[in-house]
Amino acid sequence: MPIVHITTAKPALSKEEKANLIADITELLSTKYNKNKERIVVMIKDIDPFDIGFGGISVEEIKNRASK
Repeated sequence: MPIVHITTAKPALSKEEKANLIADITELLSTKYNKNKERIVVMIKDIDPFDIGFGGISVEEIKNRASK
């Protein structure tokens, strides 16, 4: 059973975009790797931009700096 974890920084994808992503990943695993669609699990987690950092700076701060 394939289990796919996708993590995005908020603001994340819309519900429709998430549904499409789940369908696309499921289709890819089903067709390319011959996996049973009913056994594929796709989990999407949204995290706050202040919980992610690059080079010692939070994504929130990076976005704030870019908008100035």
